[in-house]
Amino acid sequence: MTKLKYITISVILLLLLSVARPSLNVSAGPLAVTSPGLGAADSFAVLSGALTSNVPGSSITGNVGVDPIGGASITGLTCAEVTGTIYDNDGGYTGNGGGSTACRVTDAGLLTSAKNDLVTAYDGLAALDNATCTSIPSELGGQSLVAGVYCAGTFTLTGILNLQGAGVWIFRSADTIITAPGSSVTGGDPCNVWWRSESSVTLDSTTSFIGNILALTSITMNTGASLTGRALARNGAVTLQQNTISRPICTAPTVTEVLEEDTVTVRALPNTGGAPIRNDSFPWTLAIFGSFSAIALILGLRAYLRANKQ
Repeated sequence: MTKLKYITISVILLLLLSVARPSLNVSAGPLAVTSPGLGAADSFAVLSGALTSNVPGSSITGNVGVDPIGGASITGLTCAEVTGTIYDNDGGYTGNGGGSTACRVTDAGLLTSAKNDLVTAYDGLAALDNATCTSIPSELGGQSLVAGVYCAGTFTLTGILNLQGAGVWIFRSADTIITAPGSSVTGGDPCNVWWRSESSVTLDSTTSFIGNILALTSITMNTGASLTGRALARNGAVTLQQNTISRPICTAPTVTEVLEEDTVTVRALPNTGGAPIRNDSFPWTLAIFGSFSAIALILGLRAYLRANKQ
């Protein structure tokens, strides 16, 4: 009788252990990083709120626009430098002092919509899933970063920033973003790389940059700097000097699931942005151990009951 009791207790303990045993497949998520839609601002390579000035010869692929001030504030930029359309709201663009205005279209309604959508996109880079970010050093040079949301008081870039893998990168600066001469950003899809500055952005000479720059005030590109992306200044000026800007052709906004890790050894808790760590896969180990334990428990109880009847 005592032997059967010990067997029954052991089976019960085995069942409890199998139920308590966690699955080895642990993931944190989902933590989504979202590229905002640009709406009517999507077609613009350069869009400013105060002034667009240029030192020839630049090369811009995409539309150029300024609002709410008039077209006379577009200075130094010729139709020959723009593969696209120069939009103004009053017909004031003169083609760089009396030059050709063949690329000019006056469309105040489009410019108003584009500026409104720019504001929406700017706010969207810090809203909802994009609100939680990883704080990193201000100096981006020499870093290799996977997709995610990154924040600092200011960002500087001296040397090379490497964007690893695929997904969406959002860099949020509480102040300025400034590069050193000859710096560059490599990797990543320019459609899904976003730079949000609560002040101004300066790309120094011969910088090679990618992504969509959304600045609260101004954007300055010094001599020979290039951008595969967009220069969108919400309130201030865009200042160009012999630059190359190529607007990427992008599909629908992207959502990236980050931090999908299957691991047995947990070295640190993952950054879930407040989301609970959970197991999203079916717990096969739990089901198998639980089934065998239940069978063993039933057999043990039956044997125990038979022994008590004797």
